[in-house]
Amino acid sequence: MVFCSCCQDISSKKIIFSPKPPNFSTVLMNRFFKKIAHTFKRHPLLYLIRYAILSKNGKGKNIEAMGCFNDINTLEDIPKLYFEVNTKIRLNPTQDDLSRAITIATYLRKVIPGGPGIGLSSEKTLAIMLEGKGGVCSDFAQIFSIFCFINGIRVKEWGIVDSLYKGKFGHAFNEIYSSELQQWIAIDIHKGILFVDEENEKYFSTLKLFQNLRAGKRLKVKYFSDYVSPKLERIPMIYASDTIPFLVNNKPNAVTDYYYNKLQNAPIIVTNALLVLLNKNQTLIFILDNYKIKLLPRFLQERWAPTS
Repeated sequence: MVFCSCCQDISSKKIIFSPKPPNFSTVLMNRFFKKIAHTFKRHPLLYLIRYAILSKNGKGKNIEAMGCFNDINTLEDIPKLYFEVNTKIRLNPTQDDLSRAITIATYLRKVIPGGPGIGLSSEKTLAIMLEGKGGVCSDFAQIFSIFCFINGIRVKEWGIVDSLYKGKFGHAFNEIYSSELQQWIAIDIHKGILFVDEENEKYFSTLKLFQNLRAGKRLKVKYFSDYVSPKLERIPMIYASDTIPFLVNNKPNAVTDYYYNKLQNAPIIVTNALLVLLNKNQTLIFILDNYKIKLLPRFLQERWAPTS
C-alpha cells in the first residue's frame, strides 16, 4: 500500500480527522435563536398565563387532605436510582419522622452542590444533580419528596412568590408530617432551614408560618445541618409578610416521568403545554390568598381585595 508523505499506516495508527469549523454566521444565528427562546421562556406574561391556567383557590377546603405526594404514588413507579442512593443515606428506622427527614435533607445537601435548573424526569434530575451539574430549589424539592416517600414520610411541596406577574423571586420548599408531633412541619432543603415559633420554640407548618409573618411576627429559622446558604439575605426576603404561598398539587410521578422522557428533546415549554392539554399538569392551590385577585395589576389588588 502506498501512502503519501503526510499519511501513516492505518493498520497501526488511528487517523484523526479534525471536524470542520462551524460557519460563523451559523454560530451567530444559533446564539440569536437561543437568546430569543430564553427571553420568551422567562417572559413575565408567560408566568402570568401559567398561574392563570394552573391555579385554584383552596380557602376553606381541607388542606390536610390535599397535595400529599404519598397519596398519589406507588413504590413501583419510583426509579431504581432513588433506592440505590437511599442505601447510602443510612437512615435509622427507629428515629421519628422529622429526624429521618432531616437526615435525608442533610445527606442530599452534602452531596449535591446545586446549579442551573433541570426540569427533566425524576431519574434524570437526580442523576444530573449527583453529578454536580445542576439543581435549583424546585429540583431539590422534587427529589426530597421522593426520598421521603420511599421512607414512609408523608410529604408535600410548596411554592412561594412575591407576585404572579413580574415577580422578583420564586422559590420551592417542602412540608413533612410528623406522626409523633401530629402536625405538618415546613422544611426548606435548598436553604437548609426549619421555621421556629418564638413563643413556644415549636416548628411551624407552612400555613402557620405565613399567618405568623402576616401578623407582624419576626422570622426565626433553625439550620438543621452544617450547610449555610451563601445568600443569607434572601431568606428574610422570600419568607416575608407579603409573600404569596401556594401548595403544589402534583400528578403521579410515573405520569410526569413518562412525558418528560418521551419528549426529552423538546423544549420544556412544549412538554408543559402538552401536559396541560392532556390534563396531566400540576395545580397550584392558594390557601391564604385569592389568586384571581393576585393576577390583577397591583393598583387594582387593594381595591378588589376587600370584596374577594
